[in-house]
Amino acid sequence: MTLAALSVFACSPIVRPPPFSGYRDQVTDATLLGPFDGQIIDDTTGEPIANAEVVAVWSFDRGDGFVGPHGSMLHETTTDDAGRYRIPELKTHPGGTSTRLVSFALVVYKRGYVAYRSDRELDGSSRSDFTVRHNRIALRKWRDSDSHAQHLLFLTPPPSVQKQAVWEHELANLELYKELGGATEALDEAVAAAQAAVDDGKPEIVETGPAKLLDASAVLTVEDIRTRTGFSGQFTVTEPTDLKRTDFYHGVHFQAVDKPGTYDVIVRVWVDPPGGLKPVEATIRESLPNVETSGEVTDETWVFETQGVYAVGFLDRETRAGVLLTCGDQQCHDLATAIILARHVARNLDQIAQIEAEPEPAAKAGPAAEEP
Repeated sequence: MTLAALSVFACSPIVRPPPFSGYRDQVTDATLLGPFDGQIIDDTTGEPIANAEVVAVWSFDRGDGFVGPHGSMLHETTTDDAGRYRIPELKTHPGGTSTRLVSFALVVYKRGYVAYRSDRELDGSSRSDFTVRHNRIALRKWRDSDSHAQHLLFLTPPPSVQKQAVWEHELANLELYKELGGATEALDEAVAAAQAAVDDGKPEIVETGPAKLLDASAVLTVEDIRTRTGFSGQFTVTEPTDLKRTDFYHGVHFQAVDKPGTYDVIVRVWVDPPGGLKPVEATIRESLPNVETSGEVTDETWVFETQGVYAVGFLDRETRAGVLLTCGDQQCHDLATAIILARHVARNLDQIAQIEAEPEPAAKAGPAAEEP
């Protein structure tokens, strides 16, 4: 063997045997490097599913003694009219004598269906039917009883699938908020609105450019609170953790430093949410129980007083916004003060903006430089 051949061999990754069930029984070669191929069908009709997003993910580790992750590599494709996909053999890889190819996963996503992962089922159990060659994947149609939140957690989607699944984030948000006690009586309407674009499994994908986030930080500031409550202490400005920030929701938590929660102020703002303002109204009504509509801020305002906190919720139809403000009774000395803060928020709704979300760090393969 020549020195050149030895050099190439030394920099190739060590490839573990595939963990897939039945790989030893296949006539064709089956390794984690690939190639991989198969067909995707509808599990009810048996018809092939075209234009499904298929992503292959190879993961590496590295080290002798101290072993750690060494990145991953992706290959993206879509199924043809016959529902078939083909993933070519992995030819490029991170360099290094101690690099190991340790796993391969296949992810399939098609709107209107439950997604597929080659390593596990939707319920978290291990999948045992994946094959490297001539794999047959039957996708189940989405049911009303399925959870978008569970679906996204199951997916942990690669970037290309995340773009396809962006419509599910809003519905998952509503589901999670309902589980945490928020009212989403109009969740069914929101689901119907979000899924209206699904037409025979061929939705129009409108996601373009960087992801956006709602920015409601200008509707109420630390100085605004101090001016109206007389508080002279310091605040840490964070976000409440019970609901994820999205392009239609932003919560701002003014947390008084070295003080109990009765000194805190939280303002939650929804703008043009999926399903309209009805889910927001339901959330406000359940958060402020047994309260009749009044007109302190807008024609649709609800005010509430309980031990330790004052709360004001309102809808502004003109700006398609909903607001829920809570103020501890050591910060707002009476309900009138909380209403004053809510009115200030209402006057500043035109200050709400959309900002670009910081991109999630992409998985990167390790350095390709050869080691001696």
